[in-house]
Amino acid sequence: MTTRSAGPTTTVESTSRQPLSAPVAAPAARMAPAPRATSATTIVAWDASGPARAALAWALRRNPNGALHLVHVLDRSQADAEYFVADSTATRAELSFREEADRIRRENPTVTITSEFLIGDPITHLRHLSGPNTLVVVGTHTREGSPVRYEWSVGARLAGAANGPIAIIPEDTSPRATGVVVGVDGSAASAAALAFAAAEADCTGMKLRAIHAWQEPLVWRDTATPDPAFLHSLEQVHQQTLQNSVRTATGAYPQLAVTSTLVRGAPQWALLDAARGAALVVVGNHGLYGIRRMLLGLVSHSIVLNIQSPTVIVNARSDADPGQRN
Repeated sequence: MTTRSAGPTTTVESTSRQPLSAPVAAPAARMAPAPRATSATTIVAWDASGPARAALAWALRRNPNGALHLVHVLDRSQADAEYFVADSTATRAELSFREEADRIRRENPTVTITSEFLIGDPITHLRHLSGPNTLVVVGTHTREGSPVRYEWSVGARLAGAANGPIAIIPEDTSPRATGVVVGVDGSAASAAALAFAAAEADCTGMKLRAIHAWQEPLVWRDTATPDPAFLHSLEQVHQQTLQNSVRTATGAYPQLAVTSTLVRGAPQWALLDAARGAALVVVGNHGLYGIRRMLLGLVSHSIVLNIQSPTVIVNARSDADPGQRN
């Protein structure tokens, strides 16, 4: 085990391939092994842009011999009222999409590719297509300037509204990146994210890195110096939460190499730091309903706004299994 410190953030790392010996604590949640992701179907949002091409390339690398459903949603504001006119905007867009889909099929003969052209609100259509066993993949532009400009990107809006996991792929994704990073905190959203991340790491042969971040209670900040004994006991509680997550992952996948990292600091920055060079980052999003359902939680929102690597947002309400798709 190694410990390193950088300013106010302290990180403790450990590595395991087998379930840890059970300490006195609440039992870890059970996680059934998932079938390999290569047998799954993935939905890719397509508009022929650079980000869409990056999303498609990522989906093809992830599942080179499986099935893929390509969806193009033409916003109603861009479509002519006279849809059935031979030279309408919608007709031209649909023809172009069909040609692109045919080209993609020819270039990827080992993948079963279906396609669908829709008119309406992209978020509404993609949300309806999403589900617990369906991964919807969308591309996004490279982040430049203030993160505020990406507040209402398709990825950010869809991740908050979807009924299943959403993969957001940056335009400059490197195929040489390696490792799967997952944020864990003991919540239902965390458990869903861990299940997805462990299955992905297992089927790709990559290492899994579980990150758990903690901070002292707000009442201590700027008012008093926390008691060292209290902080130590608090750290042990968080260490146990992390160990439970590792035990869950290695129990489901005994051969999976798992590295655990305990960070004293803000979870969003701990995950963003770990995301550098990672092939995939997986975070949970606490399930909300009504108007709030359209919003991401603080951590997942920060990750999306500062995205550096392919990122999957898994909602707490979706029992996501990356190996079983519609």
